[in-house]
Amino acid sequence: MLSFLLKSPGDYADWPLASVFTAERLLPLLGLGILIGQLPRKVLASAIVLLLAGVALGFVFREKFYELMAPVPGAAANMFLAGPIACLLIGLPLVLSRSIRPWLALPLLVPTGAVLAIAGLLGDVTLHARSYLPLALATEIWIVTGMALLAAALHQAWAMIGGRIFASWLIAIGFLYGGAHLANRQDGLEPPPFPDFAVTGDFAGFEPVLEQLDRGRGGR
Repeated sequence: MLSFLLKSPGDYADWPLASVFTAERLLPLLGLGILIGQLPRKVLASAIVLLLAGVALGFVFREKFYELMAPVPGAAANMFLAGPIACLLIGLPLVLSRSIRPWLALPLLVPTGAVLAIAGLLGDVTLHARSYLPLALATEIWIVTGMALLAAALHQAWAMIGGRIFASWLIAIGFLYGGAHLANRQDGLEPPPFPDFAVTGDFAGFEPVLEQLDRGRGGR
């Protein structure tokens, strides 16, 4: 564990779960944990069922999501904006007061689970290794569960205010991060331009090579 923590930031790029701990995926997971932890206990079971249903729908209908988001400028080159969308879906109900929060949180948990599942699939840097998805899901569940237990244990007013402040950050980050991708308008990777060669003579482009061959023969 100590050797893992002492690694330089560049060493984490090759770690299979490195994408889980990027800001666009970690912040929505923390916000989801706060949201679930601060929900009333009477709706907690329904919230978990809706969230799991959304995760399953995300796996099944991910191709449809790609088709819907593909026309958006810059979406395909930036994980189809799954991170900013998740920030908005979680931040909007979390910023509300606790009394009316479940009315918006429960229906939004379905698309939230779907977008988080899609983000997990798009963050696979192992080229579909069998161990990646179970490890990524277990890590995300651990993060959400740990944050939910912490949020549920804190009933003080400052904890509720802190949750709403974090929600406002999620909304702002969702808009700013998504807007930055849209402003970039990069639809895909573009190859560098090929150099222009002067086209002259019967052996266009091969004159330098032929000159070297002639020099070599003259030296003999």
